[in-house]
Amino acid sequence: MLSGITGFIGFKVNALTKGGAIAATIVGTAIAYGFEWRGLLLLGIFFLSSTIWSKYKARKKEAIGDIVEKGSARDQYQVIANGGAAAFAGIMMAFFPSNWWLVFFLSVLAASNSDTWASELGVLSKRPPFHIKKRQFVPPGTSGAVSLFGLIASFLGALLIGSVGALVFDVSLAILLFVTLGGFIGCLFDTLIGASLQEEFRCQICGIKTERHEHCQTATLRIKGFSGLNNDVVNFISSIIGGLSGGIWFL
Repeated sequence: MLSGITGFIGFKVNALTKGGAIAATIVGTAIAYGFEWRGLLLLGIFFLSSTIWSKYKARKKEAIGDIVEKGSARDQYQVIANGGAAAFAGIMMAFFPSNWWLVFFLSVLAASNSDTWASELGVLSKRPPFHIKKRQFVPPGTSGAVSLFGLIASFLGALLIGSVGALVFDVSLAILLFVTLGGFIGCLFDTLIGASLQEEFRCQICGIKTERHEHCQTATLRIKGFSGLNNDVVNFISSIIGGLSGGIWFL
């Protein structure tokens, strides 16, 4: 019930689309099934902090609207990309209780939070981000690019989940470290995949490089990456990598 209320509120404040609210309710229910109120608290912290940062200096972020595929309101695909692996961990924890699933769950959320903080705050950096493959400075919002400010935000985002997770689940400081590192590693892989494998398009009218399939009311041309490997898929993969990284450290 609490998951449904949260999803409804998220829809009402324009943080979630209608499909996103439904997906968030399902994800929250699965997490609560395995991790009870503590899991929902961690999910809530991720959702709340992500929403706050997405609204923070929104006017300044309007410039990247032509580059990124979606807006600030998360749809069902974005919810699943960031919370799907955490929901799976909740179900596995319910049927096969283990501290490994706890560490995996926390690391998945840490990776998603890390990536979101990097994306939402990194674009506000005074210096343009540096593309790790092209080895040149590129416009803010470009996948595969990093800035020092974004990296710091990324680490702090992972640390927040690790710290609160260690506190509410009453686990060791070592697990806090594993979760923080796992989340940060997941975010770094998001950047690596975004730079090399994620699809990118070019507008046939204005020539801008974008994640969108349509720009200037015209279909864009894919110039890089694998078809279908969009930002949502990359986020889902990186969250799993983050979870596995934390889990491997734990073992």
